[in-house]
Amino acid sequence: MAFTTLVLDAPAPPLLFEEINRFLELGLAVTLNLHYFTDKDSIKKHYGGRIQYREINCHDKPAFITAVTEAGGYSVFKTRLNIPLDGELIRASASPHLATPLQAIAQAGVGLNHIDRQEAARCGVTVLNTPGSNATAVAEYVVAQALFLSRDLGHYNRETHKGHWSKGTLAPGPEFAELTLGLVGTGGIAREVARKAEALDIKVIATGSERFTEQAARNLGLERRQTLEQLLGESDIVSIHTPLTPLTRGLFGSAAFSQMRQGSILINTARGGIVDEDQLATFMSQYPRHIKAVAIDTFTHEKDCFNSPLVGIANAQLTPHIAGNTATAIRAASRQIVDKIHAFSTGATAR
Repeated sequence: MAFTTLVLDAPAPPLLFEEINRFLELGLAVTLNLHYFTDKDSIKKHYGGRIQYREINCHDKPAFITAVTEAGGYSVFKTRLNIPLDGELIRASASPHLATPLQAIAQAGVGLNHIDRQEAARCGVTVLNTPGSNATAVAEYVVAQALFLSRDLGHYNRETHKGHWSKGTLAPGPEFAELTLGLVGTGGIAREVARKAEALDIKVIATGSERFTEQAARNLGLERRQTLEQLLGESDIVSIHTPLTPLTRGLFGSAAFSQMRQGSILINTARGGIVDEDQLATFMSQYPRHIKAVAIDTFTHEKDCFNSPLVGIANAQLTPHIAGNTATAIRAASRQIVDKIHAFSTGATAR
């Protein structure tokens, strides 16, 4: 049984070439999904017969399953863009009737909420990821959005483009030292946000799970708030850094929004589903400027044909899950995950 990796959603060139070259350097067989590339011919010309190619819309589950079945299966799915890999897809791809049943799912990134890990475990499919690979990138996004939104730069840009000299239309924005940033979650990304914010003289407070005790806060150099309500009442900027779990799903709804300070900012780079988008859209429409602005990078439904209740809401800055997308972060995650696939292949082929 050959060990083969299907790369579902590789980065664009030149990072694509670095990733595929690493696979080849390690002697790994690769099939590249060309569906998400515009210049497919140049990629084929570059690699010729050294790799295999498929055209799979991974957001079309029946077509995805059919393509995998027709190919006889793949040992590994390598992904980076949070393509939904649910139980039905995993079961079909791990079927013992395939010549090459799925053995691993390799995520170039941290989050795994798009993968049915319980079904993967039942099917004997290992899940790999790259913790910490994008912490700096996400932290820089958070700080950039916090500073951009706190000064109402989006508003002034829009008005100036319309020909309005709107210098005095809003209250002057704060300086960094006047701001308090509240972190919901205390993992590696949150700590990197804190480090960067404190370097700008922004006060940082945090709340987390039951493991985030006063002693843990001292060890991390963070100022602890025991409850989310306490943190929301003190924060000018709230940044979410928790995983999506049954406890955190819908954590930010109407009740939490009403507890936020007048004129505060909400940033979510964690996971869609933590913020209730319907309730946020309704709240911002009913109470303009109570929440001064939001920056939302993760959504409940992330797919090619995107829609959200927040589309069209004034002062809602929406981005397509790109907080961690810097060349450095993508390169690091790619290198780490290809090396992990290689290490896994050594053990997998030995079994």
